[in-house]
Amino acid sequence: MKPFISHRGSIALDLTPFNYPGAKQTINFGYGLPDPVTFGELVWPDAFKQGTGIGATDLPQYTDVLGLPELVAELALRYGVRHDQVIVTAGASQAIQLLAELSIDPGDVVLTEDPSYLGALRTFSLTGATVLQLSMSADGVDLNELEAILQSNFRVKLFYTTPAFHNPTGRELSRAHMERVAALLADHGLPLLQDLVYAELPYNEDVDWLAPGKNVINIHSVSNIAGPGLRVGWILAEPDIIKRLARLKHDGGVSPIVSNIVLGLLQSRDLHQHINRLRQHYRDKRDTMHILLQGSRICEQEYIVPSGGFSFWVRLAAGTDAETFITAARELHDVHLIHGRNYGPRSGGHLRLCFSYLPKSSLEQGLARLDHLHAELCNQSRLLAPKVEDPDNDIGGFSV
Repeated sequence: MKPFISHRGSIALDLTPFNYPGAKQTINFGYGLPDPVTFGELVWPDAFKQGTGIGATDLPQYTDVLGLPELVAELALRYGVRHDQVIVTAGASQAIQLLAELSIDPGDVVLTEDPSYLGALRTFSLTGATVLQLSMSADGVDLNELEAILQSNFRVKLFYTTPAFHNPTGRELSRAHMERVAALLADHGLPLLQDLVYAELPYNEDVDWLAPGKNVINIHSVSNIAGPGLRVGWILAEPDIIKRLARLKHDGGVSPIVSNIVLGLLQSRDLHQHINRLRQHYRDKRDTMHILLQGSRICEQEYIVPSGGFSFWVRLAAGTDAETFITAARELHDVHLIHGRNYGPRSGGHLRLCFSYLPKSSLEQGLARLDHLHAELCNQSRLLAPKVEDPDNDIGGFSV
């Protein structure tokens, strides 16, 4: 099977600004946001706390482009790497953007799975990349397809993935599989970008991901374990990569005041306890969503129950036209969904249903509204047979 290609500009990108007040006023299954209830359960350190070793006169000032030195040192200790293997970024989004700017010229090729994370697809597209989305099995990307592409396409510059836990499918991609992916890429002198923003929130046992180094670059963030409003993430990679990234980063460093809060959290015992609470909190929400989906008529029942992350990836029930269903859900029932095709050209019959942000009552109400809509459309014979995609058509697209 040929990979599907998302050409920059082939389908207009959805650049609608994120609207948090709007998200609070609707039942929105498209937003994989942390639950704000959890923010009040964390013991927040004082932004000007002196116990971190930073002088009060240094906090309102610019800081190093690599990040607040004390925070860099704490992160190096946390992950067992050298200080020169760390750069602090304004969240995982800036990390992806910097790595894209470092690696990609217009017309270059980025590899990822179908489906893949919307934010990364958008970023790579805006840099002028051609995104090839490869087939995905239970283990991860199809290795035969990956090897064939690497041998035939000299413009491939990187492979991006979210192994723990895959966004949007919720799968845990084994370390053994990712080692094979990294080895294939290394044979061609290419980097593996691992987005690990969910890595500390497994619902079962801890995950084991590839350590940074050689051609492996890891992206982390405090968004899901503390709060996305902090806008603090980091990249772990070989020192020469970190030096090159620093040359692209002209922002005066991530806010020292916010960095000091993150440093205080990392130094406290409470963060570890908080992460354990988060695992139980989101596991309970996942289980609630699973029970609701098992009784729902909107999707097929062979979906994977995620072992981490914030969402389910489900196939719409047979005979359901995704466009009709999604539009009617929004206009008639104020339930917001994102079309699966945005995550990859092969994924048009799917939905990503996020459970992390919404309270359980909204999960129940939202699924009840969708089931009611499904019954209404069936009765009105408005569910159109989905279009059959040509698997040999190698021109696809996405909007994010």
